[in-house]
Amino acid sequence: MVVSQWLSYPAASDRVLSMIGIEVHWAILQYVLGLPFMAFIALIIYAVKKDETWKKIALTLTKGFVLVFAVGAATGTGSEFGLVLLWPNLTEAAGRYIYFPLYAEVFAFLMEVVFIYMLYYGWNRFKPWALVLVALLAFGGAWFSGSMIVSVNSYMVAPTGIHPAYDPATGQWLYSQGYPKIDLYVPKSLVPVLNVTTLTKLGMTVSGVTQDSVKVEMPVRIVQRLAWESWHGVKVKDSILMLVVNKTTVSHMSQDQLNQLLNTPVKAIVDKILVNTVQHEGVYTVTFKSPVYAASIIHVLGAALTTSSFTVMGVYAFRLAGKIENEEYRKYAKKFLKYSAYFAVIIIALQGFVFGHEMGSAIAHYNPEKLSAMEGVTTQHFSITRTFHLDSLMKLLAYGSTSAHMPNYDTIDPNYCQCKAAPNPAIESCKPPILIHYLYYTKISLAVLLGLYALAISYYVWRDKTSKWLFKLGIAGIVVVQLVSYLGWAVREIGRKPWTIYGVMTPDVAHTFNPAPVWEVALVALYFLGMLAILSYAVWRILWVPGSKEVMAK
Repeated sequence: MVVSQWLSYPAASDRVLSMIGIEVHWAILQYVLGLPFMAFIALIIYAVKKDETWKKIALTLTKGFVLVFAVGAATGTGSEFGLVLLWPNLTEAAGRYIYFPLYAEVFAFLMEVVFIYMLYYGWNRFKPWALVLVALLAFGGAWFSGSMIVSVNSYMVAPTGIHPAYDPATGQWLYSQGYPKIDLYVPKSLVPVLNVTTLTKLGMTVSGVTQDSVKVEMPVRIVQRLAWESWHGVKVKDSILMLVVNKTTVSHMSQDQLNQLLNTPVKAIVDKILVNTVQHEGVYTVTFKSPVYAASIIHVLGAALTTSSFTVMGVYAFRLAGKIENEEYRKYAKKFLKYSAYFAVIIIALQGFVFGHEMGSAIAHYNPEKLSAMEGVTTQHFSITRTFHLDSLMKLLAYGSTSAHMPNYDTIDPNYCQCKAAPNPAIESCKPPILIHYLYYTKISLAVLLGLYALAISYYVWRDKTSKWLFKLGIAGIVVVQLVSYLGWAVREIGRKPWTIYGVMTPDVAHTFNPAPVWEVALVALYFLGMLAILSYAVWRILWVPGSKEVMAK
């Protein structure tokens, strides 16, 4: 039932394909974000201590992210083509209104290419501190790229100017007052044509006036409908705008003026409002002003660093569980394991107690429907939160007070995203899928186990001891940390439904009007999985096999 609910939203097969493509790309991208930073820290230690072992550790890390970067570029290109082909209206809207971070990402990619390969191929040509500087620029380019993409994704999760439909102090949903709402700057040239009184009755609030615009808080049910009409070629005469046209203004128009107004595409009017809104919010800053951006970027970087450090820790723990005859290599492996284990303990603690908390708090305040599904605040489905009496803890973590109220999933208006005058037939329910409750708690449970495992490994390396069975679990740890990272993105993306851009655009509007058959979708999915398989083989052949030879060398 919980899976069928998720599949009931529009474009199910293409959403699954996009999820596979994005998750495969992320499985690679997280190492591009994480490994160069670990190499950077190792190079600083090398530059200070002049210990060649640390340079060797940094070189191994550099080889790793150079390899994954090359394949990541291929999967990234595939993902971008997928976005254009499957979600062309979303791509058009992004290119028209929030283009800057996507444009800047091109330069971030060039920065990555230049400094990642400069670091690798100039390894024996730079002095220690010069290597540190190049490594700084290499991971800086990767983080620059990530920050641009995350800003757009954050805007999709919670657009700049969103006003949520929940009051945690009273525990009441505010749908009857027109919420959720989003800030729009309506050009004054359009204001005389609109009946403000009627719009106010529909839930719109006038919140300010500028020199050229009227700032309004517009209910998302109206915004969503206007987006639907814009990309379906609807004209004003057939639009919900006819409900709010100022009849007095219209009565003073000539017949030609009236015909021109009635035959104006809704998209032209919406475009003026959105362009004006972006200009007021800041063409270069609008996506970065998303209320969940700050929490999102540190959480994404934390996930990348966690996955990278646990992967390295798992590899060298597994190495040390076996017999190593080369004593010099053994010392190197032990130092590498100690570095990665300590790194893993620190970053997973930060990710869980700081970055994750900030992310959860941001979602609680700006996407309360999603929070209610994540925490399973329901009596209609099995709830882990309710079963284990975690309600008070969740209130404290989400809102900073045990006297706050968690948003109730059962009382979400299933039609809150629908315009009553013209509902969207493709959307059966506005509730987010309860599936994310089980995905989220699976992720949390596995993350706790990973943290305990990292602590155990750190204890053994601190005591300079080895536990063969514990160290051999390192390979399983790599799989688990990937799964945790995968589940994190799944919760983020699946939990946003029924929206593609929360409060603005639903999947049916973002989706292509000419979708491919399922068998073609399946072939593309196999391409992404094939690329991941090729990368896995390349990592084994280029990084693992040479190390295996050193293990046995005397």
